[in-house]
Amino acid sequence: MLYRFLTRRVLSTEMNRIHRIGGIAVAAVLVVVACSPSGSLDDSADTTADSTVDSLSGSTSTATVGEPTTTEGIAEASREACGHASGESVAWEAGVTANARILQQQTANQAGVEVVVYPRPEYSGRPWSQWGQGIVLDDGRFLSAIGDHLGADGNSYLYEYDPSTGTLTRFADALTVVGHEPGEWGFGKIHAAMVEGPCGDVYVSTYWGTRRGLNFTDGYQGDVLLRLDPTNRTIENLGVILPEHGVASLASWPEGGLLYAEAADPFGQKTGSFVVLDARTGDMIFQDDDPSHGGYRSVAVDAQGRAYITWDGDGLARYDPATNTLETLGASMPGSILRWATPPDDSDIVYAVSRDPAVFFTLDPQGNTAELAPAQGYTTAMGLAPDGETFYYIPDAHGGAWNHGTSLIAVDTETGDESVVVKLNPLVEAGA
Repeated sequence: MLYRFLTRRVLSTEMNRIHRIGGIAVAAVLVVVACSPSGSLDDSADTTADSTVDSLSGSTSTATVGEPTTTEGIAEASREACGHASGESVAWEAGVTANARILQQQTANQAGVEVVVYPRPEYSGRPWSQWGQGIVLDDGRFLSAIGDHLGADGNSYLYEYDPSTGTLTRFADALTVVGHEPGEWGFGKIHAAMVEGPCGDVYVSTYWGTRRGLNFTDGYQGDVLLRLDPTNRTIENLGVILPEHGVASLASWPEGGLLYAEAADPFGQKTGSFVVLDARTGDMIFQDDDPSHGGYRSVAVDAQGRAYITWDGDGLARYDPATNTLETLGASMPGSILRWATPPDDSDIVYAVSRDPAVFFTLDPQGNTAELAPAQGYTTAMGLAPDGETFYYIPDAHGGAWNHGTSLIAVDTETGDESVVVKLNPLVEAGA
């Protein structure tokens, strides 16, 4: 059976960038494991609000649109409003394809591994890479993206992997969907995670390939939000998320129909905004610009739809959708910058990792943190098993994973103890 990181909302496809002798190959690696009693897995598989937005002057910021309500009420309203408010969509294309091949057969004692190299366009990237986390749909299809890292005319390409056929197909590119004039700045990365929204839709944020020489013009106003409808196989441009900002971090609360974005200022000193969007319309319903917000690399979301962001280096602030407010918390992370967080487990515990240093920690519903264990290196994503007993990661998955053999590591959520599931690098190099 496929690990949870290839069945829904989990392990970053940044982890799929495999070091190879003579260069970098952008590839998707699919890992299949045998069940074990200690870690069994289940088979089931840029419109700103009219209200005034205040920056934090104390511990709380409010930008209310409509009356505050309960999180249950928000979720119920989202279910009733399931559907698209407006917008024009375009059909997915049947583009170039590539087929996966087996690198290691699954047995009772070892993981099965398959690999497929992305069929990229025939021009040079600077370099071609894969940054953001892909997403696996309920029917098993895997959506992901690669980008060319360019500034002017930069482009990113979207792919669908069908496990029933073992085929990876390119079905869209950012510039075509958004509309682009030659010479204008483009979208050379999909940096943020692809996230689940209401009604089975998937949301994707574009990102610049480089900031060097970036200019905002009538033809390029900042990152845009794309909505994918995997059932009807369409893609829709919902417009600029926040003018003159880039979005490298995106999260969601599907039950409440909300998206959370960290929008960075390309010309500031790691400054920007935290924004909350209505997933159906792309409209902004909350914005905060306080410079205490930092990191701009991950938003944690708990079972009540509350969103957590880096604050004052090693602290956290929490947005509550029931009150449409952002408040600082007293808890501290074991290092600076929230770098990744899993969905909550059945006890509403979120497992997260800091960046400097890289340390795993837990976040409970009261906003308390507790250190779990050090990570072996810079960790860009984690994957939580369905039973909540284990999460998975690959250390240094920002270009240095090959130094660890590109090891997929399982971590016990109670003890922090680690075990290596598989080392991917030797398998890829042997099969090259």
